Amino acid sequence: MTDVTLTFRLDSALKEAFIALADEQDLSAAQVLRRMMREAVEEYQEGAAHERWLRREIEDAMHEARPRGASMSNEAVEAEWRHDRDRMARGHDA
Repeated sequence: MTDVTLTFRLDSALKEAFIALADEQDLSAAQVLRRMMREAVEEYQEGAAHERWLRREIEDAMHEARPRGASMSNEAVEAEWRHDRDRMARGHDA
């Protein structure tokens, strides 16, 4: 792992409050920032994984709920109806 330096600007009051927060936990500000960054990345990755899972579940449910013949041509559906109608006319259950 290569260490890098991240530099950014922030309000001095926020910096002092953050350093005090870190001191209360007996940690350096850098340690708290690294922990917060790891947690943010993990939370994002978990959310993205859940979103992918949810999309797959919805797509599977939509596929299963598709009415019979939804992907059939109009002619094929009409032929199937004629077949069913003829069977019923002969006294057989459809």
